[in-house]
Amino acid sequence: MTAVPESTEWPIGKLLTWTTGYFTTHQIDEPRLSAELLLAHVLACSRMALYTRYDEIAPAEKIRAFKELVKRRREREPVAYLTGKAWFFSLEFSVSPAVLIPRPDTETLVEQAVSILRGGPPNANLLDLCTGSGCVALAVIKNVPDARAVATDISDPALQIAKNNAAAIGLAERVDFFSGDLYAALGDAPPRRFDVITANPPYIPSQAIDTLMPEVSRFEPRLALDGGSDGLQLIGRIINDSPHYLAAEGYLLLETGCDQTEQAAELIAATGQFSPARIVTDSAGHRRCVIARRLNLGVSA
Repeated sequence: MTAVPESTEWPIGKLLTWTTGYFTTHQIDEPRLSAELLLAHVLACSRMALYTRYDEIAPAEKIRAFKELVKRRREREPVAYLTGKAWFFSLEFSVSPAVLIPRPDTETLVEQAVSILRGGPPNANLLDLCTGSGCVALAVIKNVPDARAVATDISDPALQIAKNNAAAIGLAERVDFFSGDLYAALGDAPPRRFDVITANPPYIPSQAIDTLMPEVSRFEPRLALDGGSDGLQLIGRIINDSPHYLAAEGYLLLETGCDQTEQAAELIAATGQFSPARIVTDSAGHRRCVIARRLNLGVSA
């Protein structure tokens, strides 16, 4: 099948059916969903609205715009980058190739952080490292109304997207963003203590990135993927420095690769600063998060 053929009339239903077949032929994941999301984006309507307009003839200029997106999706460019948005934890986030696309797997990290903060002290403070689009920090404090967040990232373009998302969701007054390498973004002042530290850091081994599906390896930012030779480079740094920034009995929550959780737990144990780490699986049953509580060793909270 070739790109969307020229036609004087393209009813929305016919356009969806044809594009689904085209994506299927080109082995695009979730072909129907991709077609719906792209067409709804071009027509500035919801996916559900497409079905109430099934027999409506799409305007010619919209067809041209849609055809260009279909061609780009055929080349494996992610739908989220084509539409500029992604849903995460029931919130819509703006995204671009400057940030990772939020994934359902990472909602496990948010669920755990929300549960901990709701059961903790009021007016808690969250530190989110490697924040990217801001999806973790913003989803957490959206669901814990009295919590505040600090979010850091080494990428200034990523931070700008996170700031835009905070404003769009209505959380700009409850989160502060800082640019820099992990904790260094917080500056040289005496360490501030946080009740919870979250991070979804780069954890793909460098040599494995090019073996990932094209949507990831060719389009998502390598800076947000590359975890060094063993994938644990940033994870190790986050763990080792975390006691300087966690309040007494505060929590460290990390997303890791499913084959890295035990190693991360061992790194946490080696600090001598935490209770035994707990490993949490995601909705697909994969080991996804490592959680540990800082021991109360007399550190000031």
